[in-house]
Amino acid sequence: MELAAIYHRPNSEWAYMSTPDEFVINLRAKHNDLSKVEILYGDPYDKTLTEANTSKWNYQVKELVKNLRGVSADYWQVKLSIPASRRLAYAFRIYSQESEQFLYDDRKLAPFSETSLHDLVAFRTPYLDPAEITGLPAWVAKTIWYQLMPDRFANGQPTNDKEGTVAWDSEEASATNFFGGDLAGIIDKLDYLQELGVNGLDLTPIFTAYSNHKYDTADFWSVDPAFGNKEDLKRLVDEAHRRQMKVMLEGTFDHLSDFSLQWQDVHKLGAKSRFAKWFKVKAFPVRYTLSADPNYAPDASYAMFANNPHLPKLNLHEKAVQDYLLEVLTYWVQQFDIDAWRIGTADEFPPSFSRRLVAQLNKIKPDFYLVGENNDTGINTEGRPLFNGGVNYPLVEIMKDYFLDEKAAVGWLIEATNTQLMRHANPTLQGMLLSLDGPNSPRLLDLCHQDKQLMRALLAYSFLQIGSPVLFYGTELGLTGASVPANRACMKWKADEQDETMLRFIKVLADFRKAYNPLITKGSYEWGQYSSKYDYLSFTRRLGKQRIFALFNLGYSSIKFVLPANAKLIMSQNLIETDSRLGQYGFVIIEA
Repeated sequence: MELAAIYHRPNSEWAYMSTPDEFVINLRAKHNDLSKVEILYGDPYDKTLTEANTSKWNYQVKELVKNLRGVSADYWQVKLSIPASRRLAYAFRIYSQESEQFLYDDRKLAPFSETSLHDLVAFRTPYLDPAEITGLPAWVAKTIWYQLMPDRFANGQPTNDKEGTVAWDSEEASATNFFGGDLAGIIDKLDYLQELGVNGLDLTPIFTAYSNHKYDTADFWSVDPAFGNKEDLKRLVDEAHRRQMKVMLEGTFDHLSDFSLQWQDVHKLGAKSRFAKWFKVKAFPVRYTLSADPNYAPDASYAMFANNPHLPKLNLHEKAVQDYLLEVLTYWVQQFDIDAWRIGTADEFPPSFSRRLVAQLNKIKPDFYLVGENNDTGINTEGRPLFNGGVNYPLVEIMKDYFLDEKAAVGWLIEATNTQLMRHANPTLQGMLLSLDGPNSPRLLDLCHQDKQLMRALLAYSFLQIGSPVLFYGTELGLTGASVPANRACMKWKADEQDETMLRFIKVLADFRKAYNPLITKGSYEWGQYSSKYDYLSFTRRLGKQRIFALFNLGYSSIKFVLPANAKLIMSQNLIETDSRLGQYGFVIIEA
C-alpha cells in the first residue's frame, strides 16, 4: 500500500457540514489500494473511566464508501450525524488489499494495534455552528442561465439609441460600434427565452459607461441611457419573475472608469482630492506614458486593472470605498428586486468586506445568490466559501481540453475532474456556474472548429455535470466569432439565419436538465468503461434508485453499444440502433 497517497485535511472541503445535522468526511488513497475504510467517530468528550482508572473514548464505527474512482487515486466518503454536543472527533482505520491495517489520526499514519489505538489523537472539529454553513438558495441548482450583452441582444426601443448607432446586424461587431440593444428588447424576447428553456437571465453590465460592453463603469448608480432607464429595469425584473425566471446583474467592482466622478476629481486635485485614498496611487499627479496600444500602460503612477490606464484600481481596504460599494450592491437589490450579483475578480475583495456584504444582502433578501467570478480554482477561504456561488472555470477548461484537444487523454480527464470535484464541498459545487464560452472567449462553435456534432456532444456532457449551466446568447442559433469583438455579434432574429437543429437541441437539453436536476446536482458520480486508445468514456449518475448512464465517443471509429432492453433512451447522437454502433462525436444518455 502506498502510504504517501493517503490524504485528508480537517476543517476544509474534505470535512464539512453539509446540513445543520450532517457532517461529510473525505479521504484519498491510491487507486485500488484499499479494500475497506472505517471511521472511528464520536463526541470528543464522551469518555468512560476504566477499571485501570484511565479514560476511554466512546466511539462509533462506520464504513466509508468509495465515492469517486479514478485512474491513479480513489476518494472515499462518509456522512455522519452531528452529535448533540455539536463537536466531532474522528480517525480512520484503513484496510489494504494485502490485509494490512493502519490507523490514521491527526498525528500519524501507523500500523493498527491496541497501542496505536490507545495513543490515538483524533482529528477534531470546532463547535459545529449551523450559522457557519454558506447556504445555497434552493432555486440556484434548478437554474439554467442565459448570459447576454444588452447592446447585442435585441433593440426594443429605438428612441433611446445613442448618436451613431448602426442598423441591427448591418456590420461586423467592433470594439466601438453600437447596435441599439436595450432592456426593452430583452423584455420583448422573454417569451422566446422561456420557450428555449432557460430560467435565469445573466446580464453583462448595464450601468453608465462609454463602451458598448459597459465593463468600464463610470457610474454604478444609473442605467446607461442607451439601455433605457430604471423603470425599464424594474419592468424587466417584474416580467421575468412573472415567468418564474431569475435576474442576475454583473459588475466589476475592483476598479472604475477614468471617466468616473471619483477619478476625475483625483486627476484634477491630486492628493487634495477627497477621493485620493479611494485608489492605489503611487505618486501624484496621476499620469501614464502613451503607448501604441491605448489600453496598455505598464508604467502608470497608479494601480490599474490589466495594465489598462483607463481602469484605475480601487483601494478595496479603504472603508469609504467599502461603504460605497456596499451601498451600490444593496441598492439594486432593495429597489429592483434582482436575484443575484455576478461580481468579477471577487477574490480582490478583503474577506472581512465579503462577509459584511454577504450578511447585508442576506438580510435584505435571504435567498439571494452571490457569485464570485475568479479565474482560479474557486471561492474558498479556509475551506469555507464566503460567497454561495462561483464560476467553475477549472472544470470547464478540463472539459474543453478533452473534447477539443486531441492530445488530452480520457484518463487525464477522469483524474482532473475528480481533483476538481474534491476541491469543493458538494453544496458549493451546486452553486457554481458552468460557462463554456462568454464575452471574453471565442464562441463555442469556433472552439469546436465549426463542427456542430462536436459542439452538441460537449454541451450534452456539460449539462450532466454538477453546477448551473450557462448559455451565452446565440449559442442556440449557431452564432460564431473566434475572438473579441467578433464573438459579440448581434443576435440573429431572422429565421433564415438561425440554426433550427441547434435550437431544437438546446430546448431538448434544457428539458432534460430540468427533468433530472436532483440527480445531476446531488447524485453520485461513477466512472465506467473508458478507452484512451479508442477515445470513449462512460459514467453513471445515481441518486437513490434513479440512475442515468452516459456514453461519449470522441474516437474516429464507431464503437459497439447495445441499448439495454428495459432502458429509457433520453437523448442520443450518431447512434445507429440497427447496427448497435455509436459513431464519432456520438453519445447516448439513458435511464436504466
